[in-house]
Order: sequence, then C-alpha cells, then structure tokens
Amino acid sequence: MPAARSSFHHGNLREALVRAGLAMARDRGADAIVLREATRRAGVTARAPYRHFADRDALVRAVAQAALAEMARTIERKQSAAGDSLAMLRAVGEGYIQFALDEPGWFDVAFFAMADMVNSIAEDSAGDAGRSPYQQLQDALAGLVGAGLLAPDRVAGAAVMCWSGVHGFATLTSRGPLRALPRDVVDAQAQRLVSDLVAAVVA
Repeated sequence: MPAARSSFHHGNLREALVRAGLAMARDRGADAIVLREATRRAGVTARAPYRHFADRDALVRAVAQAALAEMARTIERKQSAAGDSLAMLRAVGEGYIQFALDEPGWFDVAFFAMADMVNSIAEDSAGDAGRSPYQQLQDALAGLVGAGLLAPDRVAGAAVMCWSGVHGFATLTSRGPLRALPRDVVDAQAQRLVSDLVAAVVA
C-alpha cells in the first residue's frame, strides 16, 4: 500500500478517484458516488483527495466528464461505418442512445452534473478523436452545411432539436418509464426516431 500511495503523489490519484467514481456510478448513477468510498477504493488517507477535488460535487463533475468521454467513444465506433454526412449525424444520435441503454448509470452521471455547458466541451469529455459528444453533434451538422444540405443559420436550432430528441428518448428508455420495453423494440424505435430527426434537419 505505501508504494501505491507514493505513485499517487506523482499525479495518479486524481485518475484513481475518477475510476473509483465511475465504478460506483456504473450500476446506480450519480447518487452512488461517495467521496469517502472513492478514497477508500484508491487506498489513500481521507485528506488526500482534497488536493484534487474541493468536495463531492467536484468529483461528480470529473466522473461526468469521464462518462461523456465513454459516450464519445461509442459514437466514434458508430461513425466509423458512416459513409456520408447524413450517416455521420445518424451515428451521433444512435450512439448517444446506445450508450444510455448499455450504460444507464454512466448516462445518469454524465448529465447529473451538467448545470451548464462546461462539461459538454471540456477536454476530459472528449473521446479518442478529441471531440466530446456535443462537439461530435456540431461536427456532423457542419458536415451537412458543407454538403449543402443545411443552411448555416439553421445549425443552432438543429443542434437543440437533435439533442433534445435523442436525450428525451434515451432518458425514457434507459432510466424512465419505458425502460421495461424489450431491447429490440427500443433499438428499432431509436433508429426510427433518429432517422426522423435527421430528415427534419435537412427538410
């Protein structure tokens, strides 16, 4: 244990605490994150985390960013098979919903701490390509503009419509009253919803 604590003094403690927070949140969401328990799992003294996090809320925000980065990676995997700008936008929506259904606890914490737009564009919220889920949405809409399918002055409204649509559906089906629906039914409805949103964006 002393050797592990020594490594934390060299910059690994913050990462260890965030990993502990992710592990706690995976099953039960943001409410499951407890600073004292994260400290215990990291194997450090009770005062050590305060070098990195002022309080529990600060830890939750960091865990939220890490969860958003995982969502971004899910979207990246969807986008890797996309062939055009329309498919890129569909991949953002489908990846967003897939992440919420596969990881409802992480989805919960990803947005629990989002009282503002800071997390949505934070560096630690980005996936392997360096873009957060919100930035992936912006990039996909920019692709439609570049393809002549969307007027530049409609981008802001399109972003709100797409985000609201997929987030509402994701919330209802991952942690809301529709969570008991069979997964194949939800997946089919998700594809239909995202296709309708994309069609509305370019209409």
